[in-house]
Amino acid sequence: MPKEPVQLLDDEENFTPRFEQVLEEIFKRFDKGNKGSWTTEEINEFATQTNGKPFDKETLEEIETFFEVTEGGNLTTNGFMQMYHLQTQNDPEETWKDLKTYGYDDSLNLVSSRTEDERPETPATESS
Repeated sequence: MPKEPVQLLDDEENFTPRFEQVLEEIFKRFDKGNKGSWTTEEINEFATQTNGKPFDKETLEEIETFFEVTEGGNLTTNGFMQMYHLQTQNDPEETWKDLKTYGYDDSLNLVSSRTEDERPETPATESS
């Protein structure tokens, strides 16, 4: 019988401590320069890694409208958390899909990392 995945939100709909830590880890992967916010380029790099394509203009505008951004329009760490909080409340399966994309298992342990090398490994061929 498969083990149930760990909870992402507690009984009060707050992030569990481990899930919050995982989201911070994911955010940092794309935060070039460790500035605490993502430029549009970084947001789209995240979207492409997560969903296979960048966000469209309308989605980027919604992010800027509904989530915390800097004066320059960069998505803050808190804004990223807000985005995932909303998604996890409404579509936890989508959040789990994202977490698995970034190498996390059902216990939120990092079992593989896609940021090390984006190309699939090819087996080494032995020369005779």
